[in-house]
Amino acid sequence: MSKETKFLSIAIGLLQGKLKEDGKEDAVASRMDADRLLSFTKYALENYKLKGSKRVNEVDYPGTNDRNRFHNNGIVDKNGALGSIYIETKCHGQGTPAQVKLFKLLPGETPENFNRVNGKITMIRDITGFDGCLSRKLPVGQYVVEISKGSEYEIITDSLEVTENKYEKRQYELNHFIDLSDDGWIAGDLHHHCIYSSPVFGGDDDVVESPKEVANSMMAMGLRYGALSDHHNVLNHDYWRACKRDDFTPIVSKEISTSNGHVMQMGVEKDVIYRIPDDEHRTDEYLRAEFVRITDEIKANGGLPQINHPRDLQRSISWNPDFEDMLDIFETMEIWNGSAPMMMGSTDYAAYELWLKCLRKGLFLPATTGSDTHNIAADDYHVLYDNILDTYDLIKENKSELEEKYPEEVHVFELICESLLPILEKWAETCLTSGGVRTYIHAGEDREQKNLLQTLKSGHSFLTNGPILIPTVNGKLPGEKLCGEKELHIDLKLLSNRELTKLEVHSENGLLKEIELDAKKENGFYDYSQKIEQTIKGDRFVYFIAKSDCTNLAISNPVICG
Repeated sequence: MSKETKFLSIAIGLLQGKLKEDGKEDAVASRMDADRLLSFTKYALENYKLKGSKRVNEVDYPGTNDRNRFHNNGIVDKNGALGSIYIETKCHGQGTPAQVKLFKLLPGETPENFNRVNGKITMIRDITGFDGCLSRKLPVGQYVVEISKGSEYEIITDSLEVTENKYEKRQYELNHFIDLSDDGWIAGDLHHHCIYSSPVFGGDDDVVESPKEVANSMMAMGLRYGALSDHHNVLNHDYWRACKRDDFTPIVSKEISTSNGHVMQMGVEKDVIYRIPDDEHRTDEYLRAEFVRITDEIKANGGLPQINHPRDLQRSISWNPDFEDMLDIFETMEIWNGSAPMMMGSTDYAAYELWLKCLRKGLFLPATTGSDTHNIAADDYHVLYDNILDTYDLIKENKSELEEKYPEEVHVFELICESLLPILEKWAETCLTSGGVRTYIHAGEDREQKNLLQTLKSGHSFLTNGPILIPTVNGKLPGEKLCGEKELHIDLKLLSNRELTKLEVHSENGLLKEIELDAKKENGFYDYSQKIEQTIKGDRFVYFIAKSDCTNLAISNPVICG
């Protein structure tokens, strides 16, 4: 599936979800598909010319991920005027890796009026090294700088001017406003790729980063564990284990390709292979037996079998709906894949609904996230976003003629551009890359791989791309079981370095309670922690969601009520 088709498929699904959420009916949008929309845009681009100039992205240009090695991303013209920056990030006086985002200001923008949702993706993502230092070149100009390190640190915003042939130096002391590891909670990314997924090693993906670069990128996001899950092979395992540090645990892994979904083998050294049959021998009986065989093999080798992105757009990597009765062969389910936003109408939302369906049937598959990062520079959508807006300009200029041949496509494309592009722009600049979505687990003091896998299986966890969401219900954490109590005394730890608006309490019967959130930012974060009293009647589980929008969202695994 091309990047264009994938983007249009995501956009159509999100549009349909948004219309449903808003209580609106649109028959045209409900029957639209990406192939029709792509054919329409190709026709428009082949038969009409834009009256004005096409957009030029200041920090990116077309090509595959190998066009810019990391620390050279953002440089479009190597012969252009360049300056240098040197950034140090420290915590308690010690150098520490952190995420550095640089937004090149457009004409008319200033650091004071800058808004990342400005109709242009100009974000350059970089990281400081294991020592907390970053030295690199940048095109001359003024930049807004954002320094961050995941959920537990204050987000620092600054600005700097890059001058030709000069160095601009900045040093930042990070505010680690809470250290959840003191209470046994650590964050990790369970789905990430590196160069061993590339054609160089028999793969299909244009990934260029080494295992060491991935580990650096994960630690820059505040992660303390991570699974490097390449396609088709286990060649990364020795190099990934070598990335172990006192504050970072590598989990060896592989994403197994099948013809009906992707299966993760976590914690297994050997190369477990799903034998895809030829057409002559392709039967449901055979396919089912192979899934049972490989998950049994993973478990027999001390590993954890997980079903990844079970509602993906591509049939070959999405779980076959006819096989839902055998989901119990897995021990966790990836319901939140970082390659798409968690919004109604998305593939992630469909996976979330599948997870709820399993829970209501009595099957508790602990939910996980995974960034599914193939490019730690996170510049996948820069040029594509410009191309979509150029296409929209062309469609508006020739709307009356295009509507004669493609009335429904014009209507849907307009809806996407007007109602969805702003949030998709914000998502692309906020949530893509290593640890953009992460799974916090309550692992205690034991940080070895075996214990982390056992904790994941238990569901003592919450999923987030920002907020810290730790519910305790009658003394029980997510994944633990109550003794049949009907009166719930909920002690909720809810912190965020970005503002939240809503807290939801859910059960198998739907939304139990919705609470509007309000707090002042103090010491770099918002504290929405609170105690809640809730009566349940026959509900077998409760879980919690905190959010502002799809870029600042957390979902807990359920506390089992009985």
